[in-house]
Amino acid sequence: MRHQVNPNRGILHFDPGQTNVKITRHPPSERLRHLIQHYWFVEWSLEGQSPYTQEVLQHPGVNIVFEQGSSYVCGIESRKAAYTLLGKGIIAGILYRPGAFYGYISEPMSELVDRKVDISRFFPFDAEAAEKEIFASNSLEERVAYMEGLLSSYIPEPDDKVDEMNRIVRAIMVDRSMTSVDLLVDRFNTSKRTLQRVFKEYLGVSPKWVIQRYRMHEASEAIENGADIATVALELGYFDQAHFSKDFKAIVGASPHAYRRGL
Repeated sequence: MRHQVNPNRGILHFDPGQTNVKITRHPPSERLRHLIQHYWFVEWSLEGQSPYTQEVLQHPGVNIVFEQGSSYVCGIESRKAAYTLLGKGIIAGILYRPGAFYGYISEPMSELVDRKVDISRFFPFDAEAAEKEIFASNSLEERVAYMEGLLSSYIPEPDDKVDEMNRIVRAIMVDRSMTSVDLLVDRFNTSKRTLQRVFKEYLGVSPKWVIQRYRMHEASEAIENGADIATVALELGYFDQAHFSKDFKAIVGASPHAYRRGL
């Protein structure tokens, strides 16, 4: 069953009423659309307030992250990530389409999973100078234009395998009936071995990981919205609630009932 995807899915306990922390996204230009999913910005103003911690189940794509004094390429984070925001600041990021960063690396993408790497390993521009330019402007449009200019200095050739991988990942994301690798094999007329090999090479994680990650995006959102946990488990392809609860706790860090209580 296909459904509309919440753009904030994967941000755990996302609070749309939180006015002191703002998340925005901007699409890439046509020239970079084969590489970039979107540009993203997190801005916060928490002076005189307690630190704000946001937990995230990352989407299956590489990010370039620009922070003042610390910028890096961030591979797919296989586990839940937590970010603590203090005082006032902004982070700018570039999320690559699933598999698209493979064009910059001469080894399987599994080498980047759960790693933060210097930008200079993949790009010719100076990260410190880029930070200064990005954060010197108060206009998000100017920041996006500058980042587009940085990336335009090195654009890998389009890769048909990346487009095919994105069709598969998109199917997993929007179709909750995609609950197993076997179903993907049937849908896309491929072999399980080929699918696993391409995912490891281009993404760094397995098809099963991507399926489970997107189903947990759905589960966490549904539980936050008050859905019955047993019903959620059944709709996401689990035959018993205990198995669902075990997977949910392993990935999210709390049982479904504890997560509902905000623990």
